[in-house]
Amino acid sequence: MKSVLLSLLLAALMRSTFSQTRMFYFVPDSLSWSEAQTHCRQHHIDLATVYNQTDLDEMMRVISQQVYKGEAWVGLSRTDASASWVWSDQSPITFVPWGTNQPNNLANNQYCVAVTPNAKFNDLECPRKLPFVCYTERLKQTVRLKVKTSGDINDPAVNTEVLQQIEELLKANGLTDYAKLSWKIQPDGNVFQKSRRSDATSPPQTCS
Repeated sequence: MKSVLLSLLLAALMRSTFSQTRMFYFVPDSLSWSEAQTHCRQHHIDLATVYNQTDLDEMMRVISQQVYKGEAWVGLSRTDASASWVWSDQSPITFVPWGTNQPNNLANNQYCVAVTPNAKFNDLECPRKLPFVCYTERLKQTVRLKVKTSGDINDPAVNTEVLQQIEELLKANGLTDYAKLSWKIQPDGNVFQKSRRSDATSPPQTCS
């Protein structure tokens, strides 16, 4: 079984697709904006950068998992009232969900940005102590497998066993560092889809 899986996996890896996935990390420690930036650069990539609504939704999902209801630093800041806003990682600014009447630069010293519980950006004093959000990026590889079997490949127990065996094969070949494997669930709730052939003498059903 393992040798068959290895052959299938190696063939599938040759046809796999890649995409970059942004991952956010909520840090509950209260630090100034610059202290939060240092922490994120030491332990992840940088303070959180969001490119679009999808990024914002994912960041808020991560924050909500910690049951935190306050503001949290993100990676947007500027050096003074006349300067442009910039992301800490120097990414281009394509999406900034400012809150109503923000940024208002209250007292003329609000040069750092936090996200509010309602997913809006607010400028604040940089020395203020707040929790914060860091980000990192992971390479996501999508692999499509074809399996020939007469059994129920969508049995959850079988899915789990197959995934465990793939993980063992990758580990044996030194490929599991920082890897997280999971099945992609199809619209019908199954992992695999059956492909039927009209020829009655055709080989067993193919699941992919």
